[in-house]
Amino acid sequence: MKRLMVLLLLATIGASPAAAQIPAEWQSAAQAVIGELERDTPQAAKPWGQELTQGWHLARAWRRHNNGNVEIILAEYLAFVALCRRGCGGSTIEGQGYIAVAEQVKALRNQNGGPYGVAANAHAWLAGLADPSGAAQKNAALWGKDLDMAAADFATGNVYALAWLLARNRATPAEQAEAFARFAIFVQGKAWIGNRCLDISKVATVLDAPPQIDACK
Repeated sequence: MKRLMVLLLLATIGASPAAAQIPAEWQSAAQAVIGELERDTPQAAKPWGQELTQGWHLARAWRRHNNGNVEIILAEYLAFVALCRRGCGGSTIEGQGYIAVAEQVKALRNQNGGPYGVAANAHAWLAGLADPSGAAQKNAALWGKDLDMAAADFATGNVYALAWLLARNRATPAEQAEAFARFAIFVQGKAWIGNRCLDISKVATVLDAPPQIDACK
């Protein structure tokens, strides 16, 4: 809950309709976190272009469609910058219009009885995946300790449902586990990515300071 309060404070500082400029701390955080997640992957060689701005606009459009405002939180910004790193032209999410995806997320939330059901069922699904790295089971255990992190806030619940929706579309259990972790970390703050456990919970909590990414303790 402490981390959620920090993110909500950051949102009011930099993401209101009256202050539409992207907070510098958020941009630095996005490059640092996504760069760390892309480490040792082909995506790491891709130069940064317009993703920081594209992700900002798409996240705000997503929020406006879902609940009528554009006051996004950091988790939403990170998720949509990550999506835009792989292409979000025409306001798309992995090739589909964002509104269509938002409706799929809404349906997923309804099918699972709301955000707490999404979190609980996503963790159970994750625990059952045949992930050779073992990260899926570690993440399921780590995140299952506190469902509030994923479900107490509308925005985080939506990002979590989106992460599960996108992950389930991957071809293999290992790819599904990895995809879910790479988006769930934006909400949870901590995740096992392969054999590394990353803690991004303090990445943008101090104004005018470099992004902080730690190993889990």
